[in-house]
Amino acid sequence: MSNFMRKFKFGLRSRLGMLPGTSRIEAQDMALKKEYDEFLSYEQSKEPQRFTELEETVTSQDFRDRKKFINNQRFKGSEAHEKFTEYSSMRNSPEFKGYFRFVSSKYFPDFKKFDNSPEINKIEANRAEEQEEIANLKKSPGIKAYYKLAGSKDLKYFRKIDGSPELEKFKELEDYVTSDEFKKTKEYLESKDKFKSSPEYQQEQEYRELKKSKKLKWYLKAKDSGKFDEIRKWKLEFEDDFSDNKIDGNKWLTSFYWGKKLLKESYSMAADLHYYTEGRNIEVVGNILKLHTRKENVTGQAWDPSLGFFPKDFKFTSGLINTGESFRQKYGAFEAKVRMHRAPSVYHAFWMLSEKMVPHIDILRFSGKKKKRIEFNYYWKKNDSRDEIQKKSENIGGVDFSKGFFIFRLEWYPDLLIWKINNTVVNITEEGVPQEPMYILFSSGVEEDTGNGLPTSMDIDWVRCYSLVEG
Repeated sequence: MSNFMRKFKFGLRSRLGMLPGTSRIEAQDMALKKEYDEFLSYEQSKEPQRFTELEETVTSQDFRDRKKFINNQRFKGSEAHEKFTEYSSMRNSPEFKGYFRFVSSKYFPDFKKFDNSPEINKIEANRAEEQEEIANLKKSPGIKAYYKLAGSKDLKYFRKIDGSPELEKFKELEDYVTSDEFKKTKEYLESKDKFKSSPEYQQEQEYRELKKSKKLKWYLKAKDSGKFDEIRKWKLEFEDDFSDNKIDGNKWLTSFYWGKKLLKESYSMAADLHYYTEGRNIEVVGNILKLHTRKENVTGQAWDPSLGFFPKDFKFTSGLINTGESFRQKYGAFEAKVRMHRAPSVYHAFWMLSEKMVPHIDILRFSGKKKKRIEFNYYWKKNDSRDEIQKKSENIGGVDFSKGFFIFRLEWYPDLLIWKINNTVVNITEEGVPQEPMYILFSSGVEEDTGNGLPTSMDIDWVRCYSLVEG
C-alpha cells in the first residue's frame, strides 16, 4: 500500500469516527500486557510443564504401542502361565505322583530313618553268625514299617526323584505358583481392565484431567493465537511515566546534548526565535511533563555553523528534553503519548538525532498553523557526503491533533522506517534508514514572530523505547 493510500484511509477513518481512541488503545494494551504477564507466570508454573511432558508421552507411538501391549496381554502364553503349566505337568506325572504317594505314607518317617542304616544293611547281609540279632531286629516296629514301605511299587519313583535336580526345580516352581506374586500376576493377566492398573493408565488419566483445566485451555488457546506476537517482538529498554512529578535528571537533559557537553549551558540555533532555558520552561504536573513556550525577553547562547556560539537576545522561551546522555539505540520502537496545545505561532516536535545533525527523524512535527496536520520529516546524508543531505517530508491530516492525547510511534528496522499514530500505520519509507544509534528529543519552538496564542505547552504523558528481540 502506498503512503498516499495510507493517508487517505487515515483521513477517512478519522472523519467517520473509526480511528481508535487513545484511551481505548491504552486500555487494550494494558489488558493485553496484563494477560501476557499472567500467561508468562502460568507458563512457568508446574501445570503446563507437566501437561507438555504428559502430552509428549501419551500421544507418542511408543505409548500407544505400550497400551496395546498391556491390553493384549493374556495369562495363557505368559511366563507365569508357562511356569504354572510346567509345575502342573511335573506334579501330575507318574514319577512325581508316585514320589508324593511314597513320602506321604505314614511309614515314610521310619523308612527314611532306617533306609541304608546299619540295621537294614545287617539284615540284608543275612550272615549266619548274626541270625539271632537279625531275628530281633526284624521284630522292631520301625523296621517292620520300613519293610512295609520298601515293598511299595512307588519306591522306584522315590529313588529316582529324591535329591534330584528335577525335585529342586519342582520346589522352585511350587514356591512360585503358591506365592502372592503369582496370584497377583495371574489375576492381573486374567483381568479385562488390566490397563487401569498400569502406570500408563495413571499418566493418561492425569493428562485427560489436565486437559479439562480452564486455565490450561486459555493458555493453549493464547499460545497458538499469535495475540502476543507483537509484545514478544519488543523488549522495553527505556521508559518514563513521570510518576515522581519531577524531571528525572538521570534520564533527561533539559538542553541540547552538545550544550551540556561543550558549553555546560543551554543554547538555541541562531535562526530560532526562541531560547531553550535550562529547565525553567519544564514542569511535571499530575504525572504529565509540560514543555512551556512563553513570550519573554532573555539573552542566551546561539549557535551558527559559521560563527560558532554567540550571545543573542530572544523574545521567546521554550523547553526541550532529550536522552543524549542516558539512552541511545540502533533500531527499535520509540513511542510517546503526547498532547499538543495549539498556538498559531508555535510548533511541537518529537524527534531523533544521532551524534551530528543528520540523520534526523521527526516522529512528529505539529505546526500551530495547521491543527489538522502532522509532518514526518527525515534527513540523511547521501553517500556520507556533508554537502549532499537528503530530505523527505510527508504529512497526514484528517483529525484535529490539538484535541487530546495521541500515541505517536516510530518503528525502526534495518531497512525500514514505519510511523504510526494510535496504532495505525501512516507512513513507511525505505530511504535513508539510519544505521547508527540515535536518541530521542521533545521540543517546542516559535516559528512566527507574532507570538500568537502564547503561552502554550506540549504535554507528554509517557515515553517508551523498545529494542527488537532477535528471532
